[in-house]
Amino acid sequence: MKSWVLVMMVMSVGVCANPSATKNYNEEEHKTLCDLLKAASSKWKSVKNSDSPMKKALEKAVFGESVAAQTASGFEMPGEYTKQEDSDDKSKRKNWCGTCSSEDKKHYPGESATHDLLCLCTPGQLAYPLNGANNVSTLCGKTRSTWGGSGNGMNVWYTDFGDNGHGKEYLTKTWTEIITVCLKSADEINLETALKTFTDKIKPINTHKYLGEHKDEPDCSGIPGQGVCVKYCPNDPQHKPWWARLEDAIQKDKEESERQKSKASEKGQKLKASNRPQTTPEKSAQSAKPAPRASKSSQTEETQGPQRAEQVISNINSTIEEDSSTIILPFWLLLAALSN
Repeated sequence: MKSWVLVMMVMSVGVCANPSATKNYNEEEHKTLCDLLKAASSKWKSVKNSDSPMKKALEKAVFGESVAAQTASGFEMPGEYTKQEDSDDKSKRKNWCGTCSSEDKKHYPGESATHDLLCLCTPGQLAYPLNGANNVSTLCGKTRSTWGGSGNGMNVWYTDFGDNGHGKEYLTKTWTEIITVCLKSADEINLETALKTFTDKIKPINTHKYLGEHKDEPDCSGIPGQGVCVKYCPNDPQHKPWWARLEDAIQKDKEESERQKSKASEKGQKLKASNRPQTTPEKSAQSAKPAPRASKSSQTEETQGPQRAEQVISNINSTIEEDSSTIILPFWLLLAALSN
């Protein structure tokens, strides 16, 4: 019995120490957001020159507060993302990715899908979560070498850019290696389905919603234990997440489509009714006149009337002669009877 316990303990230690049991941090969240960005880029291409209610929401999803590029695939990371700020707090990761506030600030969680990918897929302090802990081997499908370093003291992005001067470089790497792939159009991905799949990955905690791995209620600052994630503020009217705007736009687009279908159907019915034969009063009067055949029959009866009268009188005279009796009958009365 003791030997079996010893074997089980050895096996357990072996499993825990197994280097092959690695993990892709934020794997599913990255995939669903990337697919949604591809679908949004494709849809924006088809409506960018129209008055579609989807246009503004799609621009927000792809480009955020930046001026829309001619094509989504040609959208480069805005220079302001790597610009040194006067205040250290403005470029801290927790302000861009995890602070819900109504105050005016440069960037905020939910600004755009591209912005959220920066928060979701850029390593944090000491390259967290790619710092060797918890057997995490990749972040959003990329290894630590993607960001150009493997030393234990490697800091990526968790505070302002002035700390080490490399925060800008790491954000640029995330954009070129991860985000540009997601900006390529994919017509085969249904936008509404992709949006639903994405929002299902967002988890509510108290009054906030989170995308990405985290513990408790973090500020998504990139510090170990605080998570590499996005903390949304759905109840902040000034910083309404891009995906919430997109949900509203899709609903409005459906309603507009139904109105257009209703108008087209009504127009078709009116056109069909206008092509039907019309019955005018003149035609109705003509149809009420007696048929020519009936008139001819009436004239024939008037012509044959006197002939029948003469025949009847002749028959009466013959009868009188045979009976040799006298019949007293006014002649005008006889004619009147015959005429009827």
